[in-house]
Amino acid sequence: MAEGSSEDQKRIIEEKDKLIKRQFIRIEELESELTALKEERDALLCDVNKLRFELEMSELKRLKDVR
Repeated sequence: MAEGSSEDQKRIIEEKDKLIKRQFIRIEELESELTALKEERDALLCDVNKLRFELEMSELKRLKDVR
């Protein structure tokens, strides 16, 4: 009985270790995706700021032309 119990414990530990490894790999994948998304977000925010600036400049030019 003790021998079978020992084998069961080994199997459970191996399954647990495999699960932990899969979770670790998935966490690394998600962190990588998050980094890429942050970079894309930052680039889009820069584009938005540039477009806002261009819009403000065109509005100022329009106001200057009206006067």
